[in-house]
Amino acid sequence: MSELIVWITWATAAAAQAALAAVGTPLTLRGDVLHHANGFAAHVNFDCTACWPALLLSLALVLSRRLPPGTFMLPRVRRLPAATIALGVAAMVAVNQLRLVAVVWIGVHAPAHFGWLHEIAGPLLLVAAGLAFVVLAARPSRRGQSIQASQSARA
Repeated sequence: MSELIVWITWATAAAAQAALAAVGTPLTLRGDVLHHANGFAAHVNFDCTACWPALLLSLALVLSRRLPPGTFMLPRVRRLPAATIALGVAAMVAVNQLRLVAVVWIGVHAPAHFGWLHEIAGPLLLVAAGLAFVVLAARPSRRGQSIQASQSARA
């Protein structure tokens, strides 16, 4: 299991390194530490990956299916297919990668703001992304509404 954690952490750091190089901020990756020529270094650990938020999102969505009737839960969340939950996990990973790239970019170019972005704004972005996914996934589809409207118009 620890090898998987090391690999996920390294892959997250390598993806951030590639994205930062693409936007003109080259860094070197030594182990799980990103280094910039100006002296900034960022240690990417397992908490920097999206594994915890993605796990929490999937558990919440899967466990919501088992809540007894009458429990406060958006009704459509109970019926989310596994593919939609997988899409939510993928979206959470993508948002987290964007967060990591932004945090490191700020660390290189405006280090005074690194702490605030890393400790407050970044985590809030992940929470907002998870909430937005649940709200979007739970909203009624337009296709279902148009079918209902055409059926009621016929009656």
